[in-house]
Amino acid sequence: MLRAAKKYFGFACLASDLVNLVVSFFAAYFVRAVLLPMIPSFEKRVFFSIDKYIPVAIISAFFLLLCLFLLGAFKFPLGVALHKTFITFSKAAFFGFLMTIALIYLLKLVYVSRTFVAIYFVTILFLGTLFRHLISLRFRKSVREGIHHRNLVLVGCSAQAHEFIDSVGTSPEVGFTVRGFFLPGGEECPEAKEELLKKGVAFLGNVYDIPKFLEREVIDAVVVAEEPGKVSNLEELFLVCEELGVELIMSLRIFPHINTPIFFERLSDIPLLHFATTPKAGLALFIKRMMDICGAFFGLLFLSPLLLFTAALVKLTSPGPVFFIQERMGLRGRRFRLYKFRTMVKDAEKKLEELKHLNEVDGPVFKIERDPRLTPIGRLLRKSSIDELPQLWNVLRGEMSLVGPRPPIPAEVEKYDRWQRRRLSMRPGLSCLWQISGRSDLDFDTWMKLDLKYIEEWSLTLDLIILLKTVPAVLSTRGAK
Repeated sequence: MLRAAKKYFGFACLASDLVNLVVSFFAAYFVRAVLLPMIPSFEKRVFFSIDKYIPVAIISAFFLLLCLFLLGAFKFPLGVALHKTFITFSKAAFFGFLMTIALIYLLKLVYVSRTFVAIYFVTILFLGTLFRHLISLRFRKSVREGIHHRNLVLVGCSAQAHEFIDSVGTSPEVGFTVRGFFLPGGEECPEAKEELLKKGVAFLGNVYDIPKFLEREVIDAVVVAEEPGKVSNLEELFLVCEELGVELIMSLRIFPHINTPIFFERLSDIPLLHFATTPKAGLALFIKRMMDICGAFFGLLFLSPLLLFTAALVKLTSPGPVFFIQERMGLRGRRFRLYKFRTMVKDAEKKLEELKHLNEVDGPVFKIERDPRLTPIGRLLRKSSIDELPQLWNVLRGEMSLVGPRPPIPAEVEKYDRWQRRRLSMRPGLSCLWQISGRSDLDFDTWMKLDLKYIEEWSLTLDLIILLKTVPAVLSTRGAK
């Protein structure tokens, strides 16, 4: 029921965005082709016919809609605030404009007017915000008029029932009216019942009175908001709702202290409730993987001269192999072989015990700024992070991602506290929040908390921000050891 309303609102927003793109295109063309030539400085500038700009319009429309999707603009609630719509459209228009300009340069579309593109995206920003806001106002009015209105009855008098009533009261845009509540069984629950009555919710009787009530009243759904142990006693209610064609909704606060997202799945005929501890946005995660594959492939291709030059330097300046291959722990503890350019002397692992008392960071990791095991060229590779570039091969293989928590060695994981192991719940990456926040200058707990923050707040936008900040962070060499 809620999902249907949100999808309907999302489709309406998509339709308004498509109208916005068309209107903005013709408006921008009119301004550039008709109005601006009236200004002397634009009078003699060459401007091509409208058919030349249609490919640009298609490209920019794709980028804008992609940005809106990644920013979650099609999942906004019905009562979304005007300022949030404006901020989201500002971000989408900004990134869409940058990507369109970049593609124009790459494809050498020299005939395209940059002024037209700028006017186009500014028009998109303001018209898009206006259209979205008008649709939101229309949906809210429809709720008040009863078009998107739903009548509910509640079964239960527990804390979950009170929480549900409070949520409905603070979210009028969803269009729910709770007609009253039924007690789930023989229990009277006088105190809880009295509290619900104080909130203006009518008492309708016992659960056994529901069938006759549903037969004579207009009710769209029955909401069961009860403790898990009592739900098994309500099987008859489920059958009655199915027989009468009335929707039944369950409040799933099975474990009150757990706030992880819940997904419904099926294994053959077995219904499953999936308590997710990591992001489950299927399309966004697929796009992230495509970004990894493309980024790693083109990175290895374009950086191949630097990789070959570095390999030769490592081989010629110290005895030993070119690559340092080490076992690391990836997604949920899967072990894999991580590749780096060798930066230390050949027997560095054997000398580790002699140097452990010099460790300059807390926690189970080992780092010292002037590690005597580093070769002269290795110190430079460490400072510039060039030694990490072979891990693009790990990214291409799917063992790592461009962005994610750094992969630890098994010996470190053995010393983790339980809460720290959660950082293994996402694929490890070349860069992360730790990388752009100071690296070794941060204490171990802060590092772990940054990784958990990344997992909890993950989005494609966050990945892009981290990638954009990685280059200056690496060039600054701050925190590199």
